[in-house]
Amino acid sequence: FFFDLFSPLCFLPFLFPAGEVSVELMPDYGKHDYWDERYKANDTTFDWYVSFEPLKEVLTPMLKTDSKILMLGCGNSRLSAQLYESGYHNITNCDISEVCINQMKSRYKEMDKMEWVVKDCTKLDYPDASFDLVVDKGTTDAILCGSNSFHNVYQMNKHVSRVMKKGGHFIVITYGQPDTRIDHFRRKKLNWEVEHKTVDKPVFSSDSAPSSNYHVYVMTKGDEVVDDDDDDEDDDEEDDDFYDKFQANANIQ
Repeated sequence: FFFDLFSPLCFLPFLFPAGEVSVELMPDYGKHDYWDERYKANDTTFDWYVSFEPLKEVLTPMLKTDSKILMLGCGNSRLSAQLYESGYHNITNCDISEVCINQMKSRYKEMDKMEWVVKDCTKLDYPDASFDLVVDKGTTDAILCGSNSFHNVYQMNKHVSRVMKKGGHFIVITYGQPDTRIDHFRRKKLNWEVEHKTVDKPVFSSDSAPSSNYHVYVMTKGDEVVDDDDDDEDDDEEDDDFYDKFQANANIQ
């Protein structure tokens, strides 16, 4: 299977000489059970990468007070609450962990216009063209640490494209530099225009990234995606082509 060696979530085994760290010690960020256990052990808030403040200049120009927002793999981030406090109340938060969703629903119960739902982001069942803005902060990176990672990211992105309104935006905040991420967002069936930005890392950041920035990808939806439920074979063939292209670009032998 394919996984991303360039995410901090998957980086641990490559920071040390061979034999000093076992791959088995690396957290299973791509697995549902890992997240349930993590949230059970620590009922608090935590923001991967950056908080709301560094993202304001990216997010707020795309928003109106009545914009419909989907937080994809919301986790226990404070981002939704901070958006809510800034006047954006029409927020749907989804995460695969029921433990997390119950905790966050209780934590922010006074923000009663927000919705908290348990959902697999690779199988979104919202109606077409439901959201003006979709936000992913670390979810793509977590999926890329699991098995069948490229395929699963593609499935998520296809669902995101489907539930976005035309002209809507998908914001991905990630550790991944363009050579490891941008092709995921340029796949032809997604019909996205892609823009790459960076945000500075907090000065207290302690991760092992070989960069002083995190990366932000802004996808804007163009023409409607034509989704055929019977195109699994075409998807498999496109996946194979994508894997080959990615390997060639990354010089993976």
